[in-house]
Amino acid sequence: MKRVLGLLMVLFIYQGIAQTEVKKAEVVKIKTSAVCGECKHRIEEKFNYTKGIIFAELDLESNILTIKFKTKRLTVEQVKQILTDLGYHADEVERNKEAFDALPECCRDKNASCTGK
Repeated sequence: MKRVLGLLMVLFIYQGIAQTEVKKAEVVKIKTSAVCGECKHRIEEKFNYTKGIIFAELDLESNILTIKFKTKRLTVEQVKQILTDLGYHADEVERNKEAFDALPECCRDKNASCTGK
């Protein structure tokens, strides 16, 4: 009987540890101010070549950027900072004004025509 109780105790402890394990990756959706295909290319290229990012995709219809990242390397705030440093809004975080001013005209004005990607 003591062995059965001991085994049950070990199983409960193991289950508790497994449930409190830290997530290794997180998926976040961020509303951006991207307006064109060049924005999409620029944002996805930056994130997909950033250490700690597993996946990044921008849906231009909704302006939602979906990012899967390693939580040991990055935080949601750092992910948003990368986006604002490119010149785009990231949810409630305002874009970097100098980076925005350096974007091509079609990325600053949705009524301008894109000449690139």
